[in-house]
Amino acid sequence: MTNTYSMNKVNLETSVNHHIAISAIMIKRVFFKILSRNKLNITPEQWNVLYHLTESDGMTIGELSGLTYKDFANMSRMTQKLEIAGFIEKKRDETDKRIFKLFISPKGKEINEQVQQCAFESTNIALEGTDEASKEILLKSLKQVIVNTETFLK
Repeated sequence: MTNTYSMNKVNLETSVNHHIAISAIMIKRVFFKILSRNKLNITPEQWNVLYHLTESDGMTIGELSGLTYKDFANMSRMTQKLEIAGFIEKKRDETDKRIFKLFISPKGKEINEQVQQCAFESTNIALEGTDEASKEILLKSLKQVIVNTETFLK
């Protein structure tokens, strides 16, 4: 692989960071288009919250914030919009009344299933022409990028 950084100059054509960022932007645009085409009034970020609540209902905003890599203020606004849309319900914690727990509603479960299909479709579009072995290597590499960046940021 060509050196991405030479003489303090970045070559975007060979920059892994650049290609990861552009890929993320394009995949998100594809996902938005599929959601819009299916008339689903939800964003990929909002669906990420529903996905995590489906996996583990009753989380706090702080817990969701950590899982989705969103700051607390953004997560608070996002969950408020999801609550207004009827996709989640907020309930006070029984032992600590200062804490709210978030639960996916029946309406949230319904849209979650629809959005899952859109997520599959956007992934298939993004990875079309990529063989299974390459997909496994890509996933392993991206997971390592996440581990490395999380470690650096701690």
